[in-house]
Amino acid sequence: MPPAARRLGIIDLGSNSARLLVAEYTPGHSFRFVAVLSRRVRLSEGMGAGNVLTAAAMARAVDALARFRRYCEAHGARIVAVATAAARDAVNCREFLAQARAAGVRLRVLSGEDEAQLGSLAVMNGLGMRDGIVLDVGGGSAEVSRLSRGRFVRGVALPLGAVRLTESHLSQADPVRQVDAVRLEAHIGETLDTVPWMRLGRGARLAGVGGTVRALAAIDRLDRGYPLELSHGYELERSRLDRLIGRLRALPVSKRARAVPGLPSDRADIILAGAMVVAAAMRRGGADRLWVCRDGLREGIFYREFLRPARPPVFENLREFSVLNLARRHGGDTPEAARTAEAALVLFDALRATGKFGLGAAEREWLWAAAQLCAIGRAVDHMDEGRHAAYLILNSGLPGYSHRELALVALTCRFASAGTPKLGAHDHLCAAGDAGRLPRLAALLRVAAGLASSATPASGPGLRVRVTADSVRVETQAGAHSRAVWQASPAFVNDDLFARVFGRAIEARTEE
Repeated sequence: MPPAARRLGIIDLGSNSARLLVAEYTPGHSFRFVAVLSRRVRLSEGMGAGNVLTAAAMARAVDALARFRRYCEAHGARIVAVATAAARDAVNCREFLAQARAAGVRLRVLSGEDEAQLGSLAVMNGLGMRDGIVLDVGGGSAEVSRLSRGRFVRGVALPLGAVRLTESHLSQADPVRQVDAVRLEAHIGETLDTVPWMRLGRGARLAGVGGTVRALAAIDRLDRGYPLELSHGYELERSRLDRLIGRLRALPVSKRARAVPGLPSDRADIILAGAMVVAAAMRRGGADRLWVCRDGLREGIFYREFLRPARPPVFENLREFSVLNLARRHGGDTPEAARTAEAALVLFDALRATGKFGLGAAEREWLWAAAQLCAIGRAVDHMDEGRHAAYLILNSGLPGYSHRELALVALTCRFASAGTPKLGAHDHLCAAGDAGRLPRLAALLRVAAGLASSATPASGPGLRVRVTADSVRVETQAGAHSRAVWQASPAFVNDDLFARVFGRAIEARTEE
């Protein structure tokens, strides 16, 4: 990170868990999340109809807050701390806030609309969604928000938290009785019916936020044998969620975590109620799939700080920023990377102009992204840097890119210097024709990387490209670098891939 980097610790005290997110960032330039800590506090446990926080629950929460404060102080992070539904609803909230202050943490209690808006900021900046419904299922409440044209329109907090509903409807018998499940389903439906603006019709976009949603995504990924260990951007089908709810209803709480791979043991008792809220919201909203967002309220607070003073605090071009941010985090934002991207696009445009290779705007953007990122693998090791780059991309993610696009960008980097490009385990993420797209992208990146590595840093590649019936003629200013240096680069050592893919040999001409 640049020397001017700052650290911010964001504490989110929910009804079920207390969480700390520590971000290191240079405003408007780059960021990374350096720590995520969580403690189960069950602040709303035992509140009952009187909405009174118990002494035990407050003690658990204050202990977590004190631990988080000490962590932030040790790591030089400024603290922003907020509390949500349990504190908001509690009649003894002032007493609890005083205990938190005594532990060194000043909590701001968010309104339901504030909470919904922060979750929406996370979705807009984390997924790039501009229109649709955002659902955040917490322990004490669920927030529903409406987005339109990249702006938060409205939001509401509903008493549909997973802890709250489990205590009120599903604690009478284990496994859950049919009559209790039916009553809960009716209660959820009646509550959602008070939000008529969430009904967008069939095919609506619904994004999900929060621990319940992330847990459901993890369960479904494992059940499907999904090739990416990445919940962010995952799409959960409503039909699969309905089947999971049926499995959970038949299992006693004590057996759920063992019988359902991916289910955290500390969510085993509340996951069914949360899943029923998600399924009901999908039906009401008209969504066949739930778009999963890893980010939530904490990230929403961070984005507001990072993008200050922008209003609304939303990235103008999320996809571009995601690529550059990942490059900056791993030392890949270099002049050579810029030259590689420039050379790749010049070659791409020359071949695209022939109209023969199925190269469009999407492929151009994927190639640009791969060119910017192909060198980040050196942060792990220079040997096999393409494989390391692919690993970093697939496990870090690129907010704004689909999982299919993520796989294509990562695999283009993977085969940027050697190997036969193939989709492998990622084939069922991809679309028809991607098995042919990948070799074309990899071949272009190989040549571009060679051109960039042999160009004079001050002058850039200075490329001129001419495509003929049997060759691609490339002229560049190599400065003090000789033709021999260029021809020893991966672009020529591996030029058989380019010739095989495009049916043309590369002819090089350099100008001293």
